[in-house]
Amino acid sequence: MPVQTEPLLLDRYLPHYDVTEVDAVVIDADPETTWQAIRRSDLGRSPVIRALLELRGLPVRLRRIVSRRPAESALPPLTLDEMTRAGFVLLEEVHGREIVLGQISRPWRVSDPADRAPAVGPSEFAAFDRPGFAKIAFNIRLEPYGSGRTLVTTETRTATTDPATARRFGRYWTVIGPFSGLIRRLMLRLVKADAERHGPVR
Repeated sequence: MPVQTEPLLLDRYLPHYDVTEVDAVVIDADPETTWQAIRRSDLGRSPVIRALLELRGLPVRLRRIVSRRPAESALPPLTLDEMTRAGFVLLEEVHGREIVLGQISRPWRVSDPADRAPAVGPSEFAAFDRPGFAKIAFNIRLEPYGSGRTLVTTETRTATTDPATARRFGRYWTVIGPFSGLIRRLMLRLVKADAERHGPVR
């Protein structure tokens, strides 16, 4: 008989999308150990991730300098809980199984986070359809994979709210997409290292 798996929480928030990308890794640690690594790992430990995020935020910092606004303080550890600094909202979390974060924004514009859409909570995210915006959601999902091992997948979905915005976002994603994929793969590599540091649980 086919294996029955739980429906994706991600489907509740972005069931229809323009682009999706999936990455996965098998981790030699049990799901609970892996979950703790996912929730606590500091992604900023990776010089490449830090450099890519710094590069993405360069236009904003230049605008701060030109407008003589104070620079942001040094970045704290970059855990999933800190993703709100990048404009993401925690949409849903089921301990040990899946976490979903989302953002509504105009990422192709050189602007501060204040230029994003009005704050939208989890209950409003799926229905948001104001023209001119992109909806971005990603999950991290865990499934047991044999004895003491865990399959971790992360999927990123994007959807735009009108055809003109779809064209703008398409040009943006052509440039940014490969770097976004690299960040996801490096994130999984960090989580794998952190989880396996505690040793497999057999």
